[in-house]
Amino acid sequence: MLAWKDYLPDLKGSLAAFYEEKIKPTIESKSAEYKELLKENFARGVKVQKALVAIALSILLLLALAFF
Repeated sequence: MLAWKDYLPDLKGSLAAFYEEKIKPTIESKSAEYKELLKENFARGVKVQKALVAIALSILLLLALAFF
């Protein structure tokens, strides 16, 4: 009769193989996708921030011209 200790190395090996074959590639690909999306969103945020600063400065200059 086999004890639980005899099954555990097999279970551990099969779980490690399952992780290496199925889960690890998925995690790596999704991680790369999210990094790319984060870069794109950051770049878009910088562009929006620059546009808002330009609009605010132009409004400020127009108000300065109107009052002086």
